[in-house]
Amino acid sequence: LSVAQSPWGRCMGSDCGPGGSQSRAVWCAHVDGWTTLHTNCDQGQRPLNQRNCFRVCDWHKDLYDWKLGAWNECVPVSARTFGALRPFTCSGGEEGIQTREVGCILKSDGSPAEDAICEYFEPKPRLEQACLIPCPQDCVVSEYSPWTSCSKTCGTGLKNRVRSVLVPPLFGGAICANLTEFQSCKLGPCTGPEGMYSLRVGPWNPCTLPQTRTERQAKRRKGKGQGLRDRAGVKDPETRELIQKKRTRNRLNRQESPFWDIQVGYQTRDVTCIHRNGSAVGRLLCAPRDLPLTVQSCVMPKDCQVTDWAEWGPCSKTCVDPETSRGNRSRIRQVLQFPVGEGAECPPLEESESCEPAGEGVPPCATYTWRTTEWSDCRVDPLLSQQDRRRSNLTGLCGGGLQTREVYCVQANAELLKYLNDLREKDKASRPVENKLCVGPIPNRSQLCQIPCPIDCEVSPWGAWGPCTFENCDDQAGKKGFKLRRRRITNEPTGGPGNCPHLVEAVPCDEPSCYNWQLVSLDECVPDDGKPCGPGTRLAQVQCVNSNGEEVDRNLCSSAPALEPVPCEVPCSRDCVLSDWTSWSTCSQTCSSKTIEGKQMRTRSILAYNAGEGGTLCPNSSSLQEVRNCNEHACTVYHWQTGPWGPCTEDPSASSINTSISVRGGGDGQGPCSLGMQTRKVICVRVNVGQVPPKKCPDGPRPNTMRPCQLPCKKDCIMTPFSDWTPCPVTCDAAGNALKTKQSRKRLIIQLPSNGGQDCPELLEEERDCEVPKICPGFRWKTHKWRKCQLVPWFLRQNSAGAQETCGPGLQTRAVSCRQLDGTQADISECLKFAKAMPTITQRCQLPCQDDCQLTNWSKFSSCTADCVGVRTRKRALIGRSKKKDKCKNTQMYPLSETQYCPCDKYNAQPVGNWSDCILPEGGRVESSLGMKVQGDIKECGQGYRYQAMVCYDQDNRLVETLRCNSHGYIEEACIIPCPSDCKLSEWSNWSRCSKSCGSGVKVRSKWLREKPYNGGRPCPKLDHINQVYEVVPCQSDCNQYVWVAEPWSVWKVSNVDLKENCGEGVQTRKVRCMLNTIDGPSESVEDYLCDPEEMPLGARESRLPCPEDCVLNDWGPWSRCSLPCTRTNSRVRTAYTLRSPSVGRECPNTTDSEPCSLNLNCFNYFYNITDWSTCQLSPTAVCGSGIKTRMLDCVRSTGKSVDMKFCEKVRLSSKVADEHLCVVECPVNCQLSEWSAWSECSQTCGLEGKMWRQRSVVQASQGDGRPCPSQMEQWKPCPVRPCYRWQYSPWSDCSLASIEGFGLCWTALWLECVCDVYITSLQNANVHFLVNKDKTACRCAQIYLFLSRL
Repeated sequence: LSVAQSPWGRCMGSDCGPGGSQSRAVWCAHVDGWTTLHTNCDQGQRPLNQRNCFRVCDWHKDLYDWKLGAWNECVPVSARTFGALRPFTCSGGEEGIQTREVGCILKSDGSPAEDAICEYFEPKPRLEQACLIPCPQDCVVSEYSPWTSCSKTCGTGLKNRVRSVLVPPLFGGAICANLTEFQSCKLGPCTGPEGMYSLRVGPWNPCTLPQTRTERQAKRRKGKGQGLRDRAGVKDPETRELIQKKRTRNRLNRQESPFWDIQVGYQTRDVTCIHRNGSAVGRLLCAPRDLPLTVQSCVMPKDCQVTDWAEWGPCSKTCVDPETSRGNRSRIRQVLQFPVGEGAECPPLEESESCEPAGEGVPPCATYTWRTTEWSDCRVDPLLSQQDRRRSNLTGLCGGGLQTREVYCVQANAELLKYLNDLREKDKASRPVENKLCVGPIPNRSQLCQIPCPIDCEVSPWGAWGPCTFENCDDQAGKKGFKLRRRRITNEPTGGPGNCPHLVEAVPCDEPSCYNWQLVSLDECVPDDGKPCGPGTRLAQVQCVNSNGEEVDRNLCSSAPALEPVPCEVPCSRDCVLSDWTSWSTCSQTCSSKTIEGKQMRTRSILAYNAGEGGTLCPNSSSLQEVRNCNEHACTVYHWQTGPWGPCTEDPSASSINTSISVRGGGDGQGPCSLGMQTRKVICVRVNVGQVPPKKCPDGPRPNTMRPCQLPCKKDCIMTPFSDWTPCPVTCDAAGNALKTKQSRKRLIIQLPSNGGQDCPELLEEERDCEVPKICPGFRWKTHKWRKCQLVPWFLRQNSAGAQETCGPGLQTRAVSCRQLDGTQADISECLKFAKAMPTITQRCQLPCQDDCQLTNWSKFSSCTADCVGVRTRKRALIGRSKKKDKCKNTQMYPLSETQYCPCDKYNAQPVGNWSDCILPEGGRVESSLGMKVQGDIKECGQGYRYQAMVCYDQDNRLVETLRCNSHGYIEEACIIPCPSDCKLSEWSNWSRCSKSCGSGVKVRSKWLREKPYNGGRPCPKLDHINQVYEVVPCQSDCNQYVWVAEPWSVWKVSNVDLKENCGEGVQTRKVRCMLNTIDGPSESVEDYLCDPEEMPLGARESRLPCPEDCVLNDWGPWSRCSLPCTRTNSRVRTAYTLRSPSVGRECPNTTDSEPCSLNLNCFNYFYNITDWSTCQLSPTAVCGSGIKTRMLDCVRSTGKSVDMKFCEKVRLSSKVADEHLCVVECPVNCQLSEWSAWSECSQTCGLEGKMWRQRSVVQASQGDGRPCPSQMEQWKPCPVRPCYRWQYSPWSDCSLASIEGFGLCWTALWLECVCDVYITSLQNANVHFLVNKDKTACRCAQIYLFLSRL
């Protein structure tokens, strides 16, 4: 045998979430498949047939989603089929499979969930997909070129060879090997005396001006006498040079700035040939080496010259306020001569010092303070929860609410400005300024408020119908009469009694009277003619009452017929004895019609039978009851019905009063300003019919149709003046042209109009175009063309080699001027202040000599066969004699070709880094720089976007700018921020019945949990173990609401029957019912458990039926009250009186009965009991705020039983205790957040890990059960990826001696190239270097190949 089981069924349940359950069938099966009894299987191994499960609802779609993992590496199908990976030979690509992980998660925290939840909404995404594995392409290079010639003719030199890229690496193929190889070469040792002598080069002497030709000629004449004049037309080299200089100077002087006076001089140095022993020898011994320069051009140093200081400028602080910081003033001086050469730099051109404004009449400083608009109307709807049904109808809401206001900054000059304390004109309102000018705490922008809840009018039940009375007892001319019934107001309703329902109803009647005799009691029956028994009369004791039942003077009833004496009979000893008539029963109908008549009944019973002959016979059973008509008035009830009071309007008759009260006060404008009048409609209504003519209703209780009222003051709209225009930002395009911008100004509403006041204008914001400046602000240096290279004067270099060629090292200068961005001339001081560093105005230059290496300009680069494939080259060649010079053939010093990779215009964009937070699109409320608006329901959920940085690679996986991939640097993906869902409870159940039928009890109502909060929704109140919340309040049950009603006793059933006498021991029974008590008496039968069982009258009694001629007494009267305190020494009594006197010889029993007073048996003490305070009770239309706690006063007797209050009142107990107490229910205020700040600067200027952040803060913390503040107070998103660049140096090469100027100077070569640094986290922050082509705009540092010398 084995246990079989079916699949789990569908998850069922009433609540969404983990509270569901699912079941399955479990049975015991034989191994052959047939089913058998459960008892045949091992019960210990029986699987569960029911388990808890997660019941999925539609709203779970926003909470759960599939999490898709990244696709794994593409695995060949063959490797997957045969197990472990094995090497394979690629032939044009291979089919593969890649897998990923897919799971259902909770979006809020990423925790895993059951897949069945997500599968409820959409199928599970696929776990694997086909892929193609391309074959890796290794780099393919050409063969090396032949070796170049050695760079030196003697000693150790270098030679190199190169090769080019034919096919770049693809799909993970091997990278390219080195394209260049170097090799040292040595053609033979260098011969000569270089080891014996060396040159010692001294320092350069100061720069000096050469003597003029006139001075030198005079000096020459003085030494040699007058020489021969030169032949006409023949000029020596000096003369030709002087003529050229003069022409150049005349041409350039027109462009020369007065700030520079550049003079080119010369400087010399000593070059000595030194023997190895240190002694100086002739320089010829150091030949044939090229001697270093001994004279060169230089700029004559000139120190900076400035003017004296100008006067101090005005103080930046123009007002008096010792609490604020001091101001500043500054002074400047101008540059007369800029520093040239090694002249002293300029001293500071501006200095400042702190200051305070001086002089008389300096105004006080403006201070700034926060101002607020008036509070908005109190609104309850911001406090409602999501599930509150009152959201669909906000009318009538009351209780605790929220009101808001705007906060803005104003200038608060106490002498000029006065805020709205005594506001008369709206122009007195302060002009708003920027909020940043105000310091200190910002006033609250929201506060709790209270809307008084209206108290509905409560009325008592209707009283009994009164007698038929005249409509007006003072005018009884007409015969029209009414019966009235009334009810009263039992509380103090809002707005007074005018909002209560009608309190009087009337029915027409005939034969009205204003005053009637009212029966008080009947005297004892007195037999006629002084006989001891027999027929007689009972006199009626009466009083005169009006229509309201109040006793009045007896004379007013003189016109009313007097009550006649009531006939009666005192039974003789042998007569039948009857009881008194019972009271008339409650009328069966409240009114009468053709088909309905009201009836009343009363009964009496036989107390003793007559004695055979001679006695009065007992009547038959039908004579023992009487029936009469009652409530014979027609069922046509009339009453006055009032409509609502109309608006308060001005009363023309009270214009003089209005004038005296209509002056506007300085308060809040809510007080009365004048007297007005209100009217309402009053109509006569027939119940269940509608409006009838007014004459149908009595005039006496007719309500008023008019009443005086107080007119509220009119409130005009009050606004601030317009703020100042916002500054015009000057923005320029790349060409230096100013762009059009706009400026705006705003004003705020301080007080909204009401009660017919002047409305606010619609225009609250104005905008206009800014004036576009003709010239964009900004300055730049303009450099002019370099002047001709100036050599050392000829007379100084005439003895050096190449002097006749006018060649060699020199110096050239250029002019620098200051310009605005559009190119117009500007003062030089503007560039010194606002532009970058001043460009150099001198530089070294070289006029080539015949022996110098001369080369052509570089050619254009060769064309590429295809993008991203191969290299391109450019070339240059030696010119003239340089071709034959060995030093010019050194390709390291004078390279004749350059090679680059071909430009690559194929780019690949890839995502990098993590996804950012989910960011909602901008466009919520914009924070004004003037008014700070209170935070309302800011959109904090819904669809947003998250961002991931994009990187752009070229064909060789080199990082380039993202613009190359036509990307703005991000990929974005839609995301959802789940909206908060508040705790959802059911509606309140109905109140339970009061726990006690008499006195104080409690009644209960409850709510139960329908849905727990999630995503930061409002929390639930404190729930019990079955997820319910209760409200318990005391209640009071009228102890007389249900009463026992006993019918008359039945006829005696005598046990030992004496047929002749019809007397003896017997039993009487009666029916006892529990009935609902009304103002008109018991009305209908109800269940017996509603009445107090202890008070239930007896339904049967045993007694003795008197025999003829026996004494007959009436039933015992009520027991007298026991005197308090209860002791057994006290007693209570009851009495009876004789109805039939006995025959002679027989006596009546005792007519008085007594019993001792026993505590809690027939004597009780009474005291008041006060219940506990109830929970705070709100109006049904309130959410929170002011409420009322109640407690009940209960009358309790000494047995602990609650009884009617009349028992405590009879013993005159004090009951002065408060039964109501004001209380407050805390309002559920949701957390209020500020707007998001602007995005911060990027945390890194380049690289892959830059982030931008923004923050928000809590403006108002949550209160009560309000929605809590979210945990996310900041968000981040990635910065666009920018490559990082830096200079990278190769290692120094071996030191070698070069035949260049300067002997004994060793030089080594190093490569200097621009590389891109990218710090990639996945590579453990390893530096990955990409060589960037020098003609690419992506390169931030120009790529160059240099030889740097070092000793």
